[in-house]
Amino acid sequence: MANRISRLFRLAAREPSVRDDVEQEISTHLEQLTEWYQDQGLAPDAAREAARRRFGDLDRFRRQIGSIDRSAGRRRRWLEQLDSLRQDVALAIRGLRRSPGYAIVVVGTLGLALGANATMFGVVDRLLLQPPPGVVAPHEVRRIQAARWFDDHYSEPWDAVSYPSFEGLRNGVAGLSRVVAVTQGTLSFGLGVEARPVRAVFASGEYFELVGTAPARGRFFSAADDQPPAGTAVVVLSDRFWRTGLGADPAAVGRTIQLNSQPYQIIGIGPERFNGTDLEPIDLWLPFQAVGPLVQGTGSDWRTGRGWQWLNLLARLDPGTSDERAAAEATRAYRAANADFAPFEARATLSFRSLAAYSESAGPERVAGWLYGVTLIVLLIACANVANVVLARGTVRRAETAVRQALGISRGRLFRQSLVETVVVTGLGLAVGLALTRWGGLVVRRVLLEGTAWDGDPVNLRVLATTAAAGVLAALLASLWPLLRGARVDPAAELHGAGRAVSRSGARARGGLLLVQTTLCTALVVLAGLFLRSIATIQSLDLGIRPDDAYLVSMDLDGRNLDQAESTRMFEWAADRIRTMPGVAAAGLTFGAPFRSNSGGRITVPGKDSIPRLEGGGPYYFAIGPGTLAAYGIRLLQGRDFGPADRRGSAPVALVSERMATTIWPGESALGKCFYPGRIADSVPCLEVVGVVSDLHRQQLDEPPFFLYFSVLDQAKDPLVPHHVVVRMQPGQPNPAEAIRQRLLAERSDLPFLPVQSYREILGRQARQWNLGASLLSVFGGLSLVIAAIGLYGVVAFGVSQRTREIGLRAALGAPPRRLFWTTVRGGLATAALGIAAGLTLALAAGGRLEALLFRTRATDPLVLGAAAAVVVLVSAVAAAVPGRRALRIDPTQALRAD
Repeated sequence: MANRISRLFRLAAREPSVRDDVEQEISTHLEQLTEWYQDQGLAPDAAREAARRRFGDLDRFRRQIGSIDRSAGRRRRWLEQLDSLRQDVALAIRGLRRSPGYAIVVVGTLGLALGANATMFGVVDRLLLQPPPGVVAPHEVRRIQAARWFDDHYSEPWDAVSYPSFEGLRNGVAGLSRVVAVTQGTLSFGLGVEARPVRAVFASGEYFELVGTAPARGRFFSAADDQPPAGTAVVVLSDRFWRTGLGADPAAVGRTIQLNSQPYQIIGIGPERFNGTDLEPIDLWLPFQAVGPLVQGTGSDWRTGRGWQWLNLLARLDPGTSDERAAAEATRAYRAANADFAPFEARATLSFRSLAAYSESAGPERVAGWLYGVTLIVLLIACANVANVVLARGTVRRAETAVRQALGISRGRLFRQSLVETVVVTGLGLAVGLALTRWGGLVVRRVLLEGTAWDGDPVNLRVLATTAAAGVLAALLASLWPLLRGARVDPAAELHGAGRAVSRSGARARGGLLLVQTTLCTALVVLAGLFLRSIATIQSLDLGIRPDDAYLVSMDLDGRNLDQAESTRMFEWAADRIRTMPGVAAAGLTFGAPFRSNSGGRITVPGKDSIPRLEGGGPYYFAIGPGTLAAYGIRLLQGRDFGPADRRGSAPVALVSERMATTIWPGESALGKCFYPGRIADSVPCLEVVGVVSDLHRQQLDEPPFFLYFSVLDQAKDPLVPHHVVVRMQPGQPNPAEAIRQRLLAERSDLPFLPVQSYREILGRQARQWNLGASLLSVFGGLSLVIAAIGLYGVVAFGVSQRTREIGLRAALGAPPRRLFWTTVRGGLATAALGIAAGLTLALAAGGRLEALLFRTRATDPLVLGAAAAVVVLVSAVAAAVPGRRALRIDPTQALRAD
């Protein structure tokens, strides 16, 4: 009835239409013209006809007037809607000002969840979704991988191939318009104290033709610059390096710069944001033939050696060619190129993957994908929390809603007003989330993924659009059902007081949302605990070396035209100077180094037809000098270390690992035994075992068992130039890497940049995926804990506020405080306990797929499960206890007098 009366009032108040006014005006005008023609002596019918002819086409005027009327009506309705929306927004802002606690909880919850989601989407977008910027038609470009045939099975696909294999593919593969080879390396830009490291890509001449982009200045190198034997000494700079390294010199093209003491002419500068086809920040691009000696030494083995797997291949598909067909053709060409080589290459199988997916098996990329899924779970937790808060707010405002309905406001208008309030809060949460994304994105980039080339601001258009969509979806998930539920109010019953009691269905709804929050929160805490357990396992590993205070000093001498003896003397000079530095405990030379490079081959043991095989293969070896064992921190278990007397011309000796000693000579001492590296006829005299050292890791943190031995650097059959100086510093030395670098450059200012890396830094790169997972999962797990705690606090606090009269009555009747407290919190704690059990079950169900990302950690680790459950129980207890204690402070007299 109220709606009908209101409709009558609206009809009475409706303004006359433009059509009615104009029809009246036309009629008046025609009558006046008719009267004038009649005064001129025309008959009435003739006068009316003359008036109509003079006025014009009435139907056209009516159509124009109708169009004007409809346009005016639409504008009027739009203005009315905009004014109504303005009123709703103003009402929402006033309501939020009256309830700052509600606004802070909802805005903060959504802001934190959307910020985490947007931050991780930016990371995943760069690592897994976006193709490299500047590449033309990136959907046609593929990375080529080779799976080798080992021991009756295929290995995992590898990115690296040999140069002869590339030569076999670069021409004549059906379906591929172009195949190029690339690899990366670090060069020295400048000399002496001014030298700095630069990251360079070495590529075959067709690289930029495959990429398809155009230079910003000058030109790119081409196949003509990559002709053997030496190519053309040219270099292309990235826009970033041109600006930071050369100060954006407009005359840079044509200049000559020193790279590893060799001159290279700048021929071009890449466009802004262009980083090639890689994720790592790139400074330079150079053609293969011009940098071969800098990359693989002065010999020509890199062009012919099929055992050197060091190149990555890129290919562009012909239009309409499928990956399967092109991969089959490429496999045939690859096998033909290696037909006379080892079976593992002659039977290899090639496969393609997209340019955007940098590495489908690389740890950080896979962890980033999982972490993005985790942020979606955090967003679901936030939605459940906001839904709970909105539901509680709707229950509190039932009386207000009933009064407004009684005054004639429709349910649809009330729902729209509540929805506008939710949209306003969501918009504020989105703004907070984007602000957190900008800050959090910069932190993740600089701290956890510093070796990645990032493109622009963390909040770009893709991140903004995705986050806005997530915010709208979150608002709908969190508020639509509670708002619809809150709009269903019976005004008569509510105004008569029947609606004061909390409905059982409302309590069940809030409990269900709390259950969802606690379940998901527990699962996230378990996942964070598993990654933290992985980090603890890594830190407790016995690597065989002591990484703390150990450093590797490298000198790139390939560009100085030194022979092997001169290069060795240069390394010996560096080791001698480093030993005289204060704070140096030990220093020695090494050919190969753990976690960097090593060599391997067969050995022959006198008296044994064959030696056992281990899963990790080998034997592998490092060639070292006196003092190197101490510099690594490798434990000598039996015998002696190498000394000054162990040099060329003396009896050849070796140190073997404990596993090699006990496997080859079980039940007897390895000291005094000997073995030949290679076949007896081709080898140096038998290497006598003079010491047994502890087992150590060769390349990876997690490796299968293998054989390993150390030989004397100076006793090699063919002269070996050291790769590094290994240095052990005394603990607590300030900035050892820079001190070592300055000590050497103080005497030789003509040296290129000297890389000095700590072993902690080297190992940190290998542990990056677990550090990334542990760091961000800890943050997201903590965030989910906070959100779930707020949800539990809100449920218990709302129950206390709704049961104030009941609690006051119980207290007045003498109920003990302990029973009052337990009655208040037991519902929330029971729901939390059920959620913890469900969360542990969910974590166990997902743990099987997650275990591939963990380091020697089982998803069923009881310590992690117990610790996660304890943390959630503790947080839940605190969140429920705070409002529970408030219930004990309720004054029974005031509670019973309250309305």
